[in-house]
Amino acid sequence: MDANGNDRMINASTDSKTLRPRFGRVLVVVCGAIALLFLVSLAFTGIVALLRFGALAILAEYVIWMLYWAPCVTIAPSGVIVRNVVREHEVTWPAIERIDTKYALQLFTAGGTITAWSAPAPGRHATMRVASPELKGLPESTYAAERSIRPSDIPSSESGLAALYVRRFWEQLRDGGFLDKGVEGTGVRTHWLRGEIVTVSVLAVVALAALLLVP
Repeated sequence: MDANGNDRMINASTDSKTLRPRFGRVLVVVCGAIALLFLVSLAFTGIVALLRFGALAILAEYVIWMLYWAPCVTIAPSGVIVRNVVREHEVTWPAIERIDTKYALQLFTAGGTITAWSAPAPGRHATMRVASPELKGLPESTYAAERSIRPSDIPSSESGLAALYVRRFWEQLRDGGFLDKGVEGTGVRTHWLRGEIVTVSVLAVVALAALLLVP
């Protein structure tokens, strides 16, 4: 699918899609290359320098990965999975009451609002770069009065692309009568990403210890 949403119609019963911010992926790769070069230079400098600053470089790259690569939005037949920095939310389709993009992709449910870290809204000047084809053929729930849309709903933005997929799935299921609130087991499940939390904590302790203890 391109940034304008011009692909085949997705099928809510079989298809799934995971979206990550484009800028974030580039940033992680670039920073990873810099961290690798830094580690190599430390190795050439000497084992002491590598022991003292190596863990700090690895910690910095891992934090950048946590912030800009790991967060994502997965749209699947079972619902929407919003993975943020340290928590993950599993939202079933019947639990979604409204989809918004004012500040980022937001899923409104009876239990609260889920905001996607990986799908932020664009800047206020984004409308100046909008091509008219981007405003056509979007899900009906995208449009406000007089068929207008906000910059945050434009498919070339992170929030707009995620909302496009979510709304397409949601509208297909709604029109098929599958969003009955009485369906058993609907709701939101939230859990902490314990593996990431433990890893970053251990790296932080090791990096601090290396800075303090290695001469």
